[in-house]
Amino acid sequence: MSVLAESIHTFSQIWRNPQKTKDAITAFQNRKLRSIIANAYQYVKYYRQLFDAAGIKPQDIKTIEDLSLIPITSTQDYRTRPLQDVLSSKIDPKKTVKRSTSGSSGRPFTVHRTSWEDHLINFFHIRVLQQFGVLPLDKTAHVRLVSASHQRDNIPGAVRQALGIHRVYPIHSLLHENEIIHELSLLKPDIVFGYPTVLAHIAGLIGPERSSGINPKFIIAGGESLTPFRRQEIERGFGKRVFGLYGAHEFNKVAWECPDSGDYHVCDDNLVLEVLQNGRPAAVGEQGEVVATGLHSYAMPFIRYRLGDIVTRGPEVCSCGQPFSTLRAVQGRLHDYFRLPNGRLMHPDKIVVPIMESESGWFNRYELIQEEVDRILLRIQPFQNPSEGQLVNVKRLAMSQLPSDVEFRIEIIDEHSFKPEGKFRFCRSMVHSHTDKISWDQF
Repeated sequence: MSVLAESIHTFSQIWRNPQKTKDAITAFQNRKLRSIIANAYQYVKYYRQLFDAAGIKPQDIKTIEDLSLIPITSTQDYRTRPLQDVLSSKIDPKKTVKRSTSGSSGRPFTVHRTSWEDHLINFFHIRVLQQFGVLPLDKTAHVRLVSASHQRDNIPGAVRQALGIHRVYPIHSLLHENEIIHELSLLKPDIVFGYPTVLAHIAGLIGPERSSGINPKFIIAGGESLTPFRRQEIERGFGKRVFGLYGAHEFNKVAWECPDSGDYHVCDDNLVLEVLQNGRPAAVGEQGEVVATGLHSYAMPFIRYRLGDIVTRGPEVCSCGQPFSTLRAVQGRLHDYFRLPNGRLMHPDKIVVPIMESESGWFNRYELIQEEVDRILLRIQPFQNPSEGQLVNVKRLAMSQLPSDVEFRIEIIDEHSFKPEGKFRFCRSMVHSHTDKISWDQF
């Protein structure tokens, strides 16, 4: 069938799929997979060469079980090739919708889609919002990086905005926290959506004493890892429940937190998600890295594409009754982790949580930076100058989590020294990690 016919079929099924059986979802995936594979081989030079080198023909890939025959692809494979090699030869790059990643790994990447593809996969996002409880007339404040190009390209979103349906009001995440709170208090949104680190930070400044008038129905956190510590901070500050959302520019929606079970539903009718540990499928309860195949991206296909994310695999069907496979947890991007001298990977919250629980009263903002594999810096902008005893306690708490061969330093800075670029990350590592060198006993 043609790409247009497949897209129309997808659109007709998006709202029905949550009520179907697991077998019906698998049949849907297999149909879309065959179409994507055939299109990629015929029109995308990179995938034609990849398949030929592996001795694979499109007809060899009949079901999602056959995906393991295809070599895994990474972002680097796209960056190192000319755009025309990874884009369908039927597509004019000048007429595509472009979605650029924030470059949080240090290397920005632009995804190309046709306007119809972009419109289609956005309906998966709307479906997720409805499952959280967002109503068509609700106002959503989205605390994110505000991109002029995104606003310009998002014509369907502009139409919905004009009609007052699924209205989204962007608030730049790099504004000062008081400005973000001011914007929220003026808007008085029904829903607040944003990066967990930013929401956790402003949540600590929102309270009755501020008379902010910010009283959303609930919070949606996505774009970064939503750790238990971040969730607790956000829920305590806003006084509302937090729902986790897992997405990626390459696929839009990947998974969302089930309001009933707490597991994450995988958006199985949008992509095929593999959780791999040392190259094999992870068992239920095991951690693994995400390798995904988009089912509706014809202009720039992503087939067995390594996202660089760490998740815990859940049951094949959610206990709530919906037919989607699940993730127990989304641990985060690999670049969220610090690689230590002994080779182990450690989430920086191991350092942050004890410090914040003990000493957060004088913290305004902080930034934890792994400068070298054996050197970590904590930059603190305080509300008030700390005592020598407080600084000693911060260092003691940090070193209780770190090997003795790691140097830990504290730097007290003023507000003007915080100059984040792109998505602000309160914890970041300057140590480059290759996902193909992961050993799972490192976690």
